[in-house]
Amino acid sequence: MSSHAAPAGGTAPGGGAIDPSRLRVITRFELAEALRSRLITVVLALYGAGAALGAYAFSRALEAAEAGVRQSDLGLSMGGALPDDVVRRYALPKVIAFFVHDEALQSELLGVEPLAIFYGFMALSFVPLLVLVTSGGVHAADIASGATRFVLTRSDRLTWSLGKLLGHATLLALGLLVGALATGLVAFLRGGFPASSALWLLRAAFRAWVFGLAYLGIFTSVSLWTRHPARARALSVVLLFVLWVGHALCESSFLIAQFPPLQYLAWLFPAQYQALLWSPSWSTSLPAMLALLCIAAAAFTSGQLRFQRSDA
Repeated sequence: MSSHAAPAGGTAPGGGAIDPSRLRVITRFELAEALRSRLITVVLALYGAGAALGAYAFSRALEAAEAGVRQSDLGLSMGGALPDDVVRRYALPKVIAFFVHDEALQSELLGVEPLAIFYGFMALSFVPLLVLVTSGGVHAADIASGATRFVLTRSDRLTWSLGKLLGHATLLALGLLVGALATGLVAFLRGGFPASSALWLLRAAFRAWVFGLAYLGIFTSVSLWTRHPARARALSVVLLFVLWVGHALCESSFLIAQFPPLQYLAWLFPAQYQALLWSPSWSTSLPAMLALLCIAAAAFTSGQLRFQRSDA
């Protein structure tokens, strides 16, 4: 027997190169499996119901802020008959300041629909946790169950890994889209939904999706390294906490004063690009999205290289 024999599980046609037709089949199968296991129901419930409830609470808070403006000295001086656009102009900066602390960015966001700002904040804040809940450990589950051995007689390892990743990336996009639609529905039921708001909601959903892809790549890498679903999920939880704490430490002014190069390490963390994704300007947000995709690709590649060298 040749010393170069393939590891258990077989080497699929193509010698490790991506097979586009099999890639589509695996991606579709992953989505069908999510439907059979009711994972899609969980995703729609988490994203849709969460976004609807949050949008309702936010709209009430915005109404309270506008009522405060009407009851202010400015409003009382005009007998409470302030035009809606004037009320919004005074109330919106306070709302934006709650979500974004950068003053320059606050000024940029004044022209953005408030509900889109809320949805962008909510999606960017919670998408790492949602990716962890819905997609953490999925590769490891197939490897541990032995299902991968059957698949790898018909597909190469890279196509299988990437197909499952694309399936869950599609699932993430679906969830964020449902969340945006739920937010828009709440806005419509509570007083109108201009077309410009729909565009902003879609932009917010797209940028949150790119942000989520970075974490999907990281959790997929953990899954391919550990090869055991329970360990993969546990390690992903720990890693998510480490990423949050690590980024906070890299942004600490005290630590940066002691060790200036620390500030440059912050760019290795997905959270570093979160504020840049807020910007309405594509010239600011697009480089951030490209960096997040690079993080996702680097993490996935690390796990895939480990998977290539191991038994299925």
